[in-house]
Amino acid sequence: MASFEEECIERYFLAPGSSGPIGSVYLSDADLLEILGVTEIEEAKRRFVKLLPAGSNLRDYLSGALLPTRDRVPSYLRLLMFLCWMQTSETRGVGNRQFHEIFEGHIGFRPWSMNGLNGLWEHFRDFLKSKHGVTLVLPDIHPVYTQIGRTLQLAFPTWRDKEVLRKLKRLIAGSLLLDPLTVSNTARTSRGALGETMQSFVHNFHEFDQARKRGFREFEETPFWRAWYAIVAEQAAVEQLEVHESDYGGYELFRVPPVGERVQIGTPEEAVKLVPRPLGKLINNGRIDLESLGSGRFRAQAKVPSNIVLMKAAQLAQHDRSDIRSSAAVNSTWVVAVFRGKASEETGSASSGTRDFGWHDGIRVGGGAYLGRSPLTPTISGPVPEAIEVTVAGKPVGLVRSGQDMVMTPGAYSGIAIARNLRASHEVLMVARANEFSEARRLAFDLAKDIPEDEFHFGSAPSSQIEVEFWSGLRTPPSEELVTIGEGLYQRSARGLPLADAVDIVRRGLSLTPDHPSEWDVLRSFADAGWLEPTFLRHYPARRLLQRNLTAKPIGSGKALISGPTPLAVLDRLMIAARAAGGIIETWNGATPWSLPRYVFRATDDGARSEFLRRAELSEAAAYGKAVADVADHGDVHGFRVVGKLLADRGFFGSCFEEKMTEGLYRLERPGSLSLFHYRSVVPGRRDQNYVSPSVALLSHHLRVGGDVFEFADGTVFSMAARVTLPSSWARWVSDVAACNAGPSNRSGNWRYEYPAGAGAVEGLSKLLPIKCQLSSTGGWRKQFLMSASNRERKIYDGRSRRVLVAAGSHGKSS
Repeated sequence: MASFEEECIERYFLAPGSSGPIGSVYLSDADLLEILGVTEIEEAKRRFVKLLPAGSNLRDYLSGALLPTRDRVPSYLRLLMFLCWMQTSETRGVGNRQFHEIFEGHIGFRPWSMNGLNGLWEHFRDFLKSKHGVTLVLPDIHPVYTQIGRTLQLAFPTWRDKEVLRKLKRLIAGSLLLDPLTVSNTARTSRGALGETMQSFVHNFHEFDQARKRGFREFEETPFWRAWYAIVAEQAAVEQLEVHESDYGGYELFRVPPVGERVQIGTPEEAVKLVPRPLGKLINNGRIDLESLGSGRFRAQAKVPSNIVLMKAAQLAQHDRSDIRSSAAVNSTWVVAVFRGKASEETGSASSGTRDFGWHDGIRVGGGAYLGRSPLTPTISGPVPEAIEVTVAGKPVGLVRSGQDMVMTPGAYSGIAIARNLRASHEVLMVARANEFSEARRLAFDLAKDIPEDEFHFGSAPSSQIEVEFWSGLRTPPSEELVTIGEGLYQRSARGLPLADAVDIVRRGLSLTPDHPSEWDVLRSFADAGWLEPTFLRHYPARRLLQRNLTAKPIGSGKALISGPTPLAVLDRLMIAARAAGGIIETWNGATPWSLPRYVFRATDDGARSEFLRRAELSEAAAYGKAVADVADHGDVHGFRVVGKLLADRGFFGSCFEEKMTEGLYRLERPGSLSLFHYRSVVPGRRDQNYVSPSVALLSHHLRVGGDVFEFADGTVFSMAARVTLPSSWARWVSDVAACNAGPSNRSGNWRYEYPAGAGAVEGLSKLLPIKCQLSSTGGWRKQFLMSASNRERKIYDGRSRRVLVAAGSHGKSS
């Protein structure tokens, strides 16, 4: 478990420091609750105070009598973070503006000297630079506040910052208070707004202004805009209506107040009196245009027409199906529909929403480059998109329309990319592949912080005597779209990646492909291939993906099965290390173009394999634990309320607010808390059971209900129930046995998620799950089991014939 100092360094210095120098620190009350794992701010404050240096050490640090040492993680950092937090916390009393008085109110004494603070900041600045290469910009020592001036200037937003924001608010018309350009212009041209404020104010304003210029409403996530929004909301509280993608493609509705937490609602009508009047009229009319906020989030808006619409199902039925790209139900009355181009004649032109000319979005690689694999390359926007010209390394590149922007035609690009439009030009550097991350830069999975999506299945696998049984079906190289998505996911997931951001990357990677599987199934294939570990934050209702370690598992003589993320840069390094060790890397493709390959090192002896593992710095893969079908949790769910119920035929959770749970799989939330969703399986005649992971809940609920859940036919295992999948740990075990990754396939005429498997893997799975086995030309999995050479002399019981059968293995082992 990371210490408080390590958590703060990661959040407030390493993460923002990767994009430039740091000139401000903002530890919010919400962040403190999450870091300390509590729900009440008073309790968090008490714990924070206890974390401070004890007794005389605190006084000595403040006075400068105790000098910092060369600790790996500076222990005095908690003191500096506390001093920044106490200035911005909502627990600070109204009118309490004196730094020493605030400190005394928390600690119980007023220090006679704070001469040591400047030295602590300087030592921490040098530590960040030498250990992590991060630049912390310290303000000059304030001529009036010589002891505490730096601490005053680094915290944001303090009462001084809020007073400046209130002065700005009085200079702006009420209708333009939330217009970012007006706010920026007013701050730049108002006397005293920037020239006489603290460094942190200027730094955060600059970050806001740069985000505003980048477009896509990135500025809304900056500390400056959040502080400004809170000031505006003091007198003009206007709620927004948002639509969020939920588990596995569903949608949820929220009303979002200017300050405070979002509130989930069942229908838009519940917010009609709390949103602006123009938006309320759209709700009553049953049709609301949505603005994409990225990461699977959409906001209702009444100004610019959009092709993403929240509308009543009855109105959707009046449209021609050929005009609808996709649609998904929010509840029984409302749906989210994505139209092809214009939604209807009333939508008109969306040109008014065109962004300024330049490059937008994209995936950063290193300090100043972008991933040059289209369609994950930065998009180009301008007043006349069709007139934009782009060259990469001096060669012209074709462009295709993507919404209101242009994107380069599919391919890999490397070099300086220059976009020209109406005598203006913008350039960026592109690289064709992601950078490899070292173990030191990778955010590791931590059971103290993360709950695995597999829940109690994490790290387990079915029992089987077969170690490797190479799948003998037809293998297909991965598609270029899958390779591109893999590069983007790898580059963004080293420090942890929110699930919604990962889905957005996959969706963008598929945007130029007319016929493709669900983005959720593509993302599932990366988890099942061992690239990513889907998790839930233990003390906060959020989901994120963590990058798994690269490991190897010895198999047979001189061979090793490689597991973990293998983007192009990693694969290139492994191949070079293999040649240096006297071996080769074999590629074992998947069963479909949407399956990731497996890689096997092969050499003539175990000595070469050991040499390869040392050169490639690969640790041995951890052994699997014993898998069980289900683990009962009959705990009480007092304080939770029902917000959703499984629609078994679709595999999604529809909105549901029933007070009594009768039968089915229900999603529960605890109002007013940071608790994760709970899923409760209610089956008549059996005790109710609780789960945290929706995927585990789906699988276990179908097992509790009974009947066939999976089917095995033509060498693959696939689900017979909507959205049900194997736990990722089990899928990785199946892949290890077959040396073939799972993935979506449309061989059957419809897209479905398939696990290539042989008789041995199916035998292991069938001990835990009911698997319906279709007889094929080879006579089903039992006959395949008996014919496999790897099963020679092994016995199975055939329940149909009530006989014990012995494998002869006369046909040899497939490879």
